[in-house]
Amino acid sequence: MMDKEVNRPIKMEDLQVGDEVIVRGMDLNYMQIIRPPVQRQRKHYNGKPYMAFTSAVCNRINSKFGNEHYSDDKQEVRFDFHYKSIWLVKREQELINK
Repeated sequence: MMDKEVNRPIKMEDLQVGDEVIVRGMDLNYMQIIRPPVQRQRKHYNGKPYMAFTSAVCNRINSKFGNEHYSDDKQEVRFDFHYKSIWLVKREQELINK
């Protein structure tokens, strides 16, 4: 489902490439989605199949303070959004207009 609103909670399955989100787990992380999580079939230890989400690939944006100029350092990381609160901050404008 395509929703044009930003600054709202969002579900993991609604994440899109280019979304900027704040994720709350043990701490707060500001991230930009490079590859959203996808649902895949896995096998339980007893052999029964179940559906699970993969980890997403994101740019974790860390602000570095203490320098003369404030700068942002982007780190590409794999991140598991399972059991995390996700807040949509920004969605790429070209994706909203489709």
